[in-house]
Amino acid sequence: MVQLMDFGRSNAALGATLAGRYQLVAEAAKGATGDVYEALDREDGQRVAVKMLRPEYLADDSMRRRFRREGAILKALDHPSIVKLFDLGIADDGAAYIVTEFVQGATLRDRISEGPLDSRELDPVVLALAGALEAAHDHGVIHGDLKPDNVILVASDGELCPRLIDFGASKVLGLDRLTATGEIAGTPAYMAPECLTGADDLDERVDVYALGVVLYESLSGVQPFADRHVGRAVHRIVVGDCLPVDAVVDVPSSIGVVVQRAMHHDKEARYRNVAGLVDAWSKALQGERP
Repeated sequence: MVQLMDFGRSNAALGATLAGRYQLVAEAAKGATGDVYEALDREDGQRVAVKMLRPEYLADDSMRRRFRREGAILKALDHPSIVKLFDLGIADDGAAYIVTEFVQGATLRDRISEGPLDSRELDPVVLALAGALEAAHDHGVIHGDLKPDNVILVASDGELCPRLIDFGASKVLGLDRLTATGEIAGTPAYMAPECLTGADDLDERVDVYALGVVLYESLSGVQPFADRHVGRAVHRIVVGDCLPVDAVVDVPSSIGVVVQRAMHHDKEARYRNVAGLVDAWSKALQGERP
């Protein structure tokens, strides 16, 4: 049996078998509270991804609840653009884990680092992410941490086919908040102003906002509220202080209108849902004024 402390060190964990079934073969990603490994499922021989809560957080009730919540949410969601859950549980040695399909590909963050995407290249990404978010919203779930790092791009027939991952900051509408007891669950640069100010009445427009920021960054190659001073950056997000994307990069003004409305600092001025955003985006691509 692998000792719990082994999983606190990624190199020591490699080669170990978790829960008598999943052999960890490579480190795939490191998160703030958990690590992700590529693993071999010894029962059926397929490659899977294993996300493990770090040992130092096992005694933290809020972290354990968030980890279990992520697994439960993935179990409930079934959409081609959302990574599929295979298994979750607690190993005999106390290690908490989630097993999902292993998705091979670069992240949207990697793609943006190569240069801005044009609107046509970005279109299938927008449609797929909107579909994934809409499926989550239909189940009363806010993703809460949509950002380029949590979008894996799989190449298919010459197009970028995204898969949405990491529901660790997600919440169920009507049951809990994205910001509870002063804790910020998510990535501030992509969080809607109402999340940063601790509002209680959060809804799917939180994800509409994040998708707007992702569109801005994908089209321009820069984050709209980037600032080396964290407090100033947060202030800029809350008041909506950024240049329109069509003032930063050469895109049609109709696209700029869609992006600006999606990431408006006043949620009442945003699209009510991702379906409204996608409808406006599609019209803008055809040259119509949304």
